[in-house]
Amino acid sequence: MDINLTGYLLTLGCSAAACILWFFLSWRRQPQPNKAAALSGLILVLGTVLGVLCARLAWMLIRINSLRLPQDLLTLRYDRMSFLGGAAGVILAVFLSAKITGQPAKQVLNAFAPMGALLMAGARFAEGFLGTYGVGFVEEWYESGVFFPVTIGIAWDEYNYEYYLAVFMFSGIFCLIASALSLVHRKEDNRLVRTLFYICLPQVLLESLRLEILSWLFVNVEQLACFLFCEGVLVVRAVRAGAGKLRSWIPAIGGLLVCGIVIAGMFALDGKITFGGSFIPKAVTYGVMALALAGMAVAEHISNKHIAK
Repeated sequence: MDINLTGYLLTLGCSAAACILWFFLSWRRQPQPNKAAALSGLILVLGTVLGVLCARLAWMLIRINSLRLPQDLLTLRYDRMSFLGGAAGVILAVFLSAKITGQPAKQVLNAFAPMGALLMAGARFAEGFLGTYGVGFVEEWYESGVFFPVTIGIAWDEYNYEYYLAVFMFSGIFCLIASALSLVHRKEDNRLVRTLFYICLPQVLLESLRLEILSWLFVNVEQLACFLFCEGVLVVRAVRAGAGKLRSWIPAIGGLLVCGIVIAGMFALDGKITFGGSFIPKAVTYGVMALALAGMAVAEHISNKHIAK
């Protein structure tokens, strides 16, 4: 199995360059365009440093009980990073860059939202160069009927060639969709939050497909973190819309129901929930989980209307 680190790093670099160029051109239309270059350059530098640092720190905190010192402390291996930790580091870098250059932080964060989603898409697509890191198991019948970008073939040697589900492609495509939705919501005051919601929501399902996950005990940490963020958004909006009104809490309650469906789905995938003594087909289980998460997207739209009134 070949790992193409050069291709991986080049894809990340090109994604970051495109993201910063887009932001620079966008921010030049703001009231203080003379600071667009300084702000963009600072985001690029701090985003790189804090993105890597936070990705490493998050990974170490999750794996603190099994850390091997000093090798796990000093390594920059791609599989010793937390994707969500890196995203948090970039967001922190944008915030600090705004403060340092004297720009309104909330406005800068909202303006950066679609570019950040594009950067995350590039980071996900780059996982295609990392062998099995960004892929998932695939049923045997896929091998003869579905090809890239749904599946990807990995050669273990000249005689052993296997197909895997290209989860990294789905993750990247959903990040691109989140970027497009962010452009639609460009006039909204909570643009960044809505963009992050639509990045995290599909990851609740996609993380369950991945072969290599960041786990603590039996918990898929990044899957859980994505759901908690989405549910947290719905809860905060319920409080803002009127904590004493049941109608305001319907989206958040719906989110909890989705959580139950996802948990039941995970048990079904492990064979712990059966139907009539037979295993539930994986396609059916994933389909039900996807429909539940789509319902949560509708709940987000409703909750956003509640706070807009």
